[in-house]
Amino acid sequence: MSGPTKELLRLVAAGLYWHGGNPVARWQAGNLITRTDPSGNIKPDKAKSTDKIDSIVAAIMALDRAIRHAPARPQYAAAGF
Repeated sequence: MSGPTKELLRLVAAGLYWHGGNPVARWQAGNLITRTDPSGNIKPDKAKSTDKIDSIVAAIMALDRAIRHAPARPQYAAAGF
């Protein structure tokens, strides 16, 4: 869960995560508390979160699947590609 959680947080910070103005997603995002272990792994902490966070956990899980199954990008030797 650490990789996709970090990616979701990066997308949110960059203003690239769009939830369509969903009020439930906004509310649950406000409830989210993450936990970081000594190795630097980050994951949602349901026990410490103030209320429901299920839609955010589902978004993290969906992002994980999207990352794992994304088509490979071709690698180019030229700089900037």
